[in-house]
Amino acid sequence: MKRAINRRREEFPHEAMQFRRVGFTLIELLLVVALLGLLTALLVPSLVEARTLAKRVACAANLHALGNAASLYQSDFGEYVPICWMNLDASYARPWQSWRMGLLPYSAGVAAFNCPAAHDSGEIGEVFHSVEELAGQDLYGTANAGSYGIMYQASLASYTPIDSRGVPNQGHPAHSLAFSTTPGMAWRDPANSVYVADSHLAKGPVTYPSRRHKEFGASAIVPPSDTETDYFREDLPTHRFADRHSGTNCLFVDGRVESVATKDLDNMVAGEDDCIWDVH
Repeated sequence: MKRAINRRREEFPHEAMQFRRVGFTLIELLLVVALLGLLTALLVPSLVEARTLAKRVACAANLHALGNAASLYQSDFGEYVPICWMNLDASYARPWQSWRMGLLPYSAGVAAFNCPAAHDSGEIGEVFHSVEELAGQDLYGTANAGSYGIMYQASLASYTPIDSRGVPNQGHPAHSLAFSTTPGMAWRDPANSVYVADSHLAKGPVTYPSRRHKEFGASAIVPPSDTETDYFREDLPTHRFADRHSGTNCLFVDGRVESVATKDLDNMVAGEDDCIWDVH
């Protein structure tokens, strides 16, 4: 019997090896764990980056849709785009609606006004859930809500439309219903001027990614060069460009969308040729 077993082992040595060895050694297990850890360390950043990129692309698609809505609005209203940053009530001589309500009839619905990377608190904040929220006249329900904002700045000095008080004045999103998209009117170069971009209400020192003012969004973006705004005061929320997805998506007046590094936007200087948020 013993001779038969030995003879079989000689004929089939691999079976003998399998017979003698069962399971993994401790060193093998440690090597497997180390390799899994290494693969995880390599893959997780790539997966996070891919997820961020996907949100950026989805956000850009929303802004493209809003650009198309603005184009349709221009077709109906003689090359104008809505600019008012909040819904004005009957206390104004001209109680206009916000730029969002102006574009809503030409858009696919409320979802088009929400960045996919925005924080949804379940209540009105960075994300809108209904037309009623878009149409709200309360300050916190319009001006300090949403994930996209218009550039909050005066037009060229020569552009003086009738404002919300019923008098001619330099165009401004606080009191103007709409701006003309004709070059040299409200914007010197509309094709290279930001109309709407990722926005949020920030509080405290400038950080990247941006530090949010909790549960709030922003309907407008204050130019970084605005001397009345102090980014470094802890008690003063500021309407800023948002960098929710490693950059800020910008919709230009001519309808194109570009993603720009948020820090680059903040560092642009009004009046210089490369400043895309300046009317000049």
